[in-house]
Amino acid sequence: MIKLFVVKCFRQLSYDKTISSLTDEEAILLSFYDENGQIKLPSGGTLHHFMKYRLGEKGVNEIMMLIGEKILKLSQEKEAKIDSTPLEASRYDKHADYNPHYECKMDKAHITMVGTYPIFMTHTKGLSGDSPELIDHIEALKNMNANLEFYSADGGYDSFLNHSDIWYNLNAKPIISYASNAVINQEGEEERIDHWVNKKWKLGGDIHAPMENKLRFLYEIGRKEQVGMYLRNQNIRDETFDDQYKKRAECEKIHGHIKGTVKFDIRRVRNQSRKLYSLLSFIAYQLLVLTEMQNKVEDKNSFGRYF
Repeated sequence: MIKLFVVKCFRQLSYDKTISSLTDEEAILLSFYDENGQIKLPSGGTLHHFMKYRLGEKGVNEIMMLIGEKILKLSQEKEAKIDSTPLEASRYDKHADYNPHYECKMDKAHITMVGTYPIFMTHTKGLSGDSPELIDHIEALKNMNANLEFYSADGGYDSFLNHSDIWYNLNAKPIISYASNAVINQEGEEERIDHWVNKKWKLGGDIHAPMENKLRFLYEIGRKEQVGMYLRNQNIRDETFDDQYKKRAECEKIHGHIKGTVKFDIRRVRNQSRKLYSLLSFIAYQLLVLTEMQNKVEDKNSFGRYF
């Protein structure tokens, strides 16, 4: 049934038209036949009921995690990135927010990718901030046992807590854009790090420990912002930072490809179903990517050969 839904998303048809569009060969490839070899296709209503009620948001999120974990295992990429993209609504939609930046009514999809592979997504209203979504993405990557070196984000995620949360939970370097007038924060300098480690010696602080150990100690006793200050200071001083950050440019390209492959907007979708159907479209795209990876397809994003 999930494979059949991928076909629906890729062909961008209604449930009933998806069923009627299938050839006998496609039905057999999708395993819709009985022990006598007779083709037994579900109705459009049965497919809809399975996806919306049998799976629901909880089931879809579990599938997304499983697919994301498989993609991570097959991928050699060590760099993750997060960005949001608009899920456009009708201009007459009374439930969607008007976002002045994108000049349209919309919801948002917040997507983490590893390389060009989509790993995890959350859905919010169109005016919701990007930064609060980051912790859910960090937890998801952690649960997938992601092995990363870098995690990139734009200036909307620039906070000391985000720097320290990425570093501590994912053991990855945060590559977060900072303002052109950003300055070195003195509380994040090595001298102040040592000061606070020494001050908390009764809790186990060791001023002679490696810097990484001192930062982990400060994070664990609640001085997360100071850890973030140190990490941000390092980025400001890093001459290779701009080159590392430029790799985020792939985000918009892949977001555009998702929208060109499956229905990735909220037009003609009931308000209470928008999160579910956005997630369903996302996992449909993930499954297409996973199929390419498992079949070692060199020409990426050539999904047409499967349908």
